[in-house]
Amino acid sequence: FFSLVMLTCSLQRIAAFVPLQHITMATSLHPNLTVMKSRAFDTLFTKIRDVETNSGDFVHYSKRAMRLLAEEAAAHLPTSPQAVTTPTNAIYNGHLSILDTNPDGVCAVSIVRAGDSLLECVREIAPSVRVGKMWIQRNESSADKEAVHSCTKLPKGVKDMHVLLLDPMLATGGSACAALSTLIKEYDVAEENIVFANVISCPEGLEYVAQHYPRIKIVTCWIDDCLNEDKYIMPGLGDYGDRFFNTV
Repeated sequence: FFSLVMLTCSLQRIAAFVPLQHITMATSLHPNLTVMKSRAFDTLFTKIRDVETNSGDFVHYSKRAMRLLAEEAAAHLPTSPQAVTTPTNAIYNGHLSILDTNPDGVCAVSIVRAGDSLLECVREIAPSVRVGKMWIQRNESSADKEAVHSCTKLPKGVKDMHVLLLDPMLATGGSACAALSTLIKEYDVAEENIVFANVISCPEGLEYVAQHYPRIKIVTCWIDDCLNEDKYIMPGLGDYGDRFFNTV
């Protein structure tokens, strides 16, 4: 009985930081899904979801969230042991990311246009990272909102790199899977070498990606409730690219 009470209290404390459904869903929606946990997200997401937030404030608050996301996504890349000497003449045995030891071995791929906002934050923490672009948009005139892939520009040798795939919103999963298909089937990038980072995801999109690409890693700040009948994330925050780049 005592153990059960302690477990219940522990779950209540966890739920105070992260909605409990995020903990349970993360294990079932995608096998390699990480849902970030930060007290800061409550304030940051309140601001970026608010329809009254202007473009300047949207950029300010969303970049604060994306900087945290960029660091977490980067932490899922390979690391190597590194011993350093501290100012107190002590030895600290830590690790360095491949972004620090071999930035040419990583390519940050933006799904244009919204992905460029997250790319800015990745380049702030890793200025030397290789950069790729994919022009993929969903067909808004279609009921299924299928992805339309028009152009790709990636650095030479990308098949031998680790890839940070960047798109702030994971809705239906169509654009993500179009990008993943191109990376894996056309450019021979290993599926397990891809980390997909997004600010907001939803169960439908995560499940769709899991069906097709279960070996990639996904790092997301938040899992929203669902898609509505128009395939928009609910409660969502509107069109991320329009709000970030002030083209509403």
